Amino acid sequence: MDLYYINETLYIELLNDLDFSEYRDLKQRIFRILDDYGIDRIVVKNPHKIFHNRHFLHQIKQDYMARYTGDFYIK
Repeated sequence: MDLYYINETLYIELLNDLDFSEYRDLKQRIFRILDDYGIDRIVVKNPHKIFHNRHFLHQIKQDYMARYTGDFYIK
């Protein structure tokens, strides 16, 4: 997983498949960054079209929308 910040957007590029442990760690890491820096736009790049990644990413997006305002994109 690569994280980088460009033009007020946090980009997250997944390089492998997610399991529950990695999902939980990713969610905590994203939310900690949001709390510390107040970023309003997140773009997750998911080159793997595997169901598990999509399921976990949609769950993170739902949790994000319930807790924060801003944009959360999955590409």
